[in-house]
Parts: sequence; structure tokens; C-alpha cells
Amino acid sequence: MKDVVAIDLGGTNIRAARVGQDGKIQARDKIETRAAEGFEKVVARMAELVGKVRGPQTCGIGLGTPGTPDPVTGVMHSAAVNIPDSAGFPLCPRLSERTGLPAAADNDANLHALGESWQGAGRGEAVVLMLTLGTGIGGGLVIGGQVYHGVSNSTEIGHICVDLNGRPCACGCIGCFEAHASANAAARDAREAVQAAGKKGKESLLYKKCGGDLEKLTAQALCDAAREGDTLANLCLDRTCDYLAAGTGSLINALNPSCVIYGGGLALAGPILFDRVRARLGKNRAYQPIWKASKLVEAKLGDDAGLIGAARLAFEKAGIPV
Repeated sequence: MKDVVAIDLGGTNIRAARVGQDGKIQARDKIETRAAEGFEKVVARMAELVGKVRGPQTCGIGLGTPGTPDPVTGVMHSAAVNIPDSAGFPLCPRLSERTGLPAAADNDANLHALGESWQGAGRGEAVVLMLTLGTGIGGGLVIGGQVYHGVSNSTEIGHICVDLNGRPCACGCIGCFEAHASANAAARDAREAVQAAGKKGKESLLYKKCGGDLEKLTAQALCDAAREGDTLANLCLDRTCDYLAAGTGSLINALNPSCVIYGGGLALAGPILFDRVRARLGKNRAYQPIWKASKLVEAKLGDDAGLIGAARLAFEKAGIPV
């Protein structure tokens, strides 16, 4: 059985795994990214990591990175955050030169979606839409086992508009999905709700769970307080789920996926979040004939989704069936 090396380029660490044609991880390791040293040094560290995990049957490399690599040439169209001189850098050619293996790269969010489509919650589904609910909202669309890139190799699911008069987003737009429905947005809204409620806010579980320091109030604490029956927490979570359903429903209507997957920190809330979003989608937040052909599920692969997706990409590049 052939295998490939899958790489996940993170801001703190570079993770790598040797993955077989069956999608199973055979070995793994990691190394510090040291992004400030520049992309050339980062690629050298990737090559070092490849040398540690590759085996005699290794036939290629798949790489997930922030920014936008060209899916054909492997050259970076847009910069990888926090890595100097990354825009325009020939990422895959350099990595191939250093390792002697063919390399393919894609945006990390796309590869999370591809991994879940191949071996995770979307396995066997024709059209998979994945949303990663964390600091922002990332995601990817996989159609027939292939990542959809669009004409400029970039899709920004987190920046569809869910509120015409909503909050300003860091991207420069108004009312973006991630400005209202990400884990960070949920925590921010909960902090504001506690402050606005005055004395009642200080009596809520939200206030108690952060020890009175609202800057420490997280989306996880919000979900925990809601699960324990706190009234203010449930009102806040309802609002977050309103926005989640609005954005998800619009995407379902436009893309007609057979499966929608939520991953990321906020998705770890489980039924208290999923049940509310499903109820809204089934009521009036999605076109019902389309919604009835779809489903909303939780991601299965966790942090390994990007590695599994990178492996799938590498096998495709090498022409190896999986």
C-alpha cells in the first residue's frame, strides 16, 4: 500500500503525518513553525519533518496552509498570515526540490472539508459543505470528492452577509456571518448582554463562570451556562443560533448540499447548539424542499481533518487511487 506525507502549517507548529491509501494515520510528528524567519526557512523545516515521517512507500506530499496557494502550480496567490514574504512564494516547487517528492497544496479550510468528506462526517456524500466555527468562520465545499475553488481560488464563507445593518467585520464589510455567529462573536455578545443586564447580569451563571472578569467569558462558558438553564445564557445562545441558521440556510439554498458539517470550537457544544439550528432551518431559515434533502452533522475528525484532507490531495496529485 502506498502512503503520502500530509502537512498542516500552523502559526505555532507544523504538523505532519504519514497516511495510507485507507486514510489511516501511520505516523506523526511536529516541529515549531518559526514563521518570523520567513517562508524559505519554514519550507526547510517542513522538509525536515517530511524526512522524519516518510517511509519507503511514500509517493507524495499534501500541504494545508493559510492563504491561497494556486491548486495547479502551488505558488501562493495570497499571503499566509504571519509569514513574511509568503505572497508569490513558490511553495510546492520549493518543497519538492527539498524532498524529491511531488507536492500539492490548498487552503487549510478547504482541506478540513476534504478530509471530512473523505473519511469523516461527510463520507459517501455527494456535496459536502463544511463550516468551521472558531475565531471566525471558515469553510469549504466539496463536490464529488473535489474541492470547489471558484474562479480566483478563494471562497469566503465567513463573509456572506447575515445582517444588512450589522456589526463591522475585520474584512471591511458590514454584517458578515463570522462577525455574528463565530465563537468569538458569541462570547462578545454574551459579555455585552451581562453588562447591559446590570444587577441581573451579575446574578447570571455567565458572570459566575468567568469569575466576574467578562474578558474571560468564552463561547464554551456560554454554552455550559445555557445547558445548566441560565436564562440570560439561553437568550444569548438563541441569538447566536439565529445568525447561524440564517447564514447556513442561505448557503444551503444556494449550494444544495447533501450534508452540512459544523466543526471548530463552537460545534463542540453539541445538541444544545445543533438542535436549535436544525429547528430554525426546518422552520423558516431554509427553503424546505432543499433542506429536506440535506442534513446538519458534527465533524468527526477533529484536528486531524486537515491532515486527512492533505493526504487525499497528495494521492490525487500522485495519481494513486484511494
